[in-house]
Amino acid sequence: MRGRHFDTGHGQIRVWLTDDRPGVLVLPGIRWSGRPLTEEIALCAPGHPVAVADLPGVGGSAPGAADGVGAAADALAQVAGALGVHTVVGLDMSCDLAAAVAGRVPGCRELVQVDRGHLTAARETAPPDVTPRGDGTHLSRLWQTVRNAHLFAPGSERATVPGRAELPSPAALDRTVVAFAERPEAFTALWQTWCRAGEDPLAGGRPVTAQVNPEGTGPTSVHEWLGRLSKAHGHPAPETPDGTSPDRPEAARDRARRALPLAGGQACGTPSSPVVIRETAIRRAFTDTSVGQIHVRLAGDPAAPPLLALHSAPGSAGLLEPLMRGLAEDFHVIAPDYPGNGESDKPWRDGIDIGRLADVMAEVAERHAGCPAFLWGTHTGALIALEMCVRRADLVRRAVLEAPPLLPPDFTADILEHYLPPLRADRFGSHLVRAWGMRHDMFLFWPWYRDRTAADRPLRVPRARELHDWTVGLLQSGPTYHLSYAAAFRYPTRDRLPKLTVPALICAGPDDMLADNLPALRSAAPDGVTLATTPATCWYPDQDPAAVAETVRRYRDYLAAA
Repeated sequence: MRGRHFDTGHGQIRVWLTDDRPGVLVLPGIRWSGRPLTEEIALCAPGHPVAVADLPGVGGSAPGAADGVGAAADALAQVAGALGVHTVVGLDMSCDLAAAVAGRVPGCRELVQVDRGHLTAARETAPPDVTPRGDGTHLSRLWQTVRNAHLFAPGSERATVPGRAELPSPAALDRTVVAFAERPEAFTALWQTWCRAGEDPLAGGRPVTAQVNPEGTGPTSVHEWLGRLSKAHGHPAPETPDGTSPDRPEAARDRARRALPLAGGQACGTPSSPVVIRETAIRRAFTDTSVGQIHVRLAGDPAAPPLLALHSAPGSAGLLEPLMRGLAEDFHVIAPDYPGNGESDKPWRDGIDIGRLADVMAEVAERHAGCPAFLWGTHTGALIALEMCVRRADLVRRAVLEAPPLLPPDFTADILEHYLPPLRADRFGSHLVRAWGMRHDMFLFWPWYRDRTAADRPLRVPRARELHDWTVGLLQSGPTYHLSYAAAFRYPTRDRLPKLTVPALICAGPDDMLADNLPALRSAAPDGVTLATTPATCWYPDQDPAAVAETVRRYRDYLAAA
């Protein structure tokens, strides 16, 4: 299974593939996001070449297409055209959206709707309010919404649906909830798109080939609805030069439909036609490495000098997006999630070290940069950047190391014992409360588990929306969140720092809990390394905008001096 991002006229759409040439595009509804559904399909029917989309605003798909049926259908149709699929499947809430997509896709021969009764019933109910709240209870509400969709009919949450499919595992539920949670403001827009998709003028352009449980709310098992697809559902069928299947009587209508303008201004794509690329500040991609797929964010001109931005544990590079925008004026910024963190693959279940993470980040740099790159890393990322400088100095021009940890041995031992509690999903979603509490107290105390006045930090708890983003990054890392964290605390910073030969700036902002390390770092650093206090920690919430701008300017000036 592989993840892939497609550029459309409404931003990127992420798709999960069981095969490089799928014949089927599946649109999940309320019960699944793309990745866990694809994993379920791969387990139930490993021979099915299928693509499953993250819907607009869900997971790695941009929210631009979530607000409006036409935009959502156009974006998904572009993906379907680029893949060359001939079958579109809509599950529960996505039944009518699948019809609107199929009506835009030349070469689509099959439209399958599953559990349409769920959509019919949901139109009579209001979408759940998942606006971030200061106590984090909106995440529990979202969990219950997704879990209940597997158990009950909409608006009737007292008796389970007879004959329903088994509940997904807590881990699969968690992946779906976290994907919906990435952009909570898009959830309501997507709900309205689901409910209004039947009004789209092209929703009836492709007759429904098969309806699975049309009157029922389901859920129908994945194995059952996959078995209802036609026997020709595998790879795309051969096409005529004009892009249509030779045996289709609707070929003339498809040729006319191919000229349908997309909301972004271009006709709907066929497998050989270019997709529309809308300029976005930050794009996403997956990079293949020796340990699996690494999820990266990209900003700036690809022709500009490359800069690898390495985030702090335990979340993802999502928190670096404001910094990426600031540096993208001068650099092509590449910000990966570490293996085991964020949306990268989770290849490890046991301990790893900073050296292994540095090797993988070097692979990312080689694949995206093609020449020596600048490095910027914070906390755990600063140590990975340091180790890259020691191991692969040939790949590095200059480095900024923000607040690399260098703690006393007794403090390190205490942190390794208490700082990294297990974070595993259970059937009730109680891990969401734990994750929210951990992120909340990280702004109050250092370390977060010492809730005493002596451990107070001079920070405020972020606003609910900001704290939500910090928590989602932790939840994306899930049960492997602690691996890069533990690797950082075990790293022999004092021993490795003297081996640094690349020009480097070691710095920290005044609100950083590791700023007190600067004197110890100064004593361990070799000659030629610059140490300084910066006005701000750019990726922290509630930093003074002028201080952030000045800090970014200092980063640019130091790196540009190469």
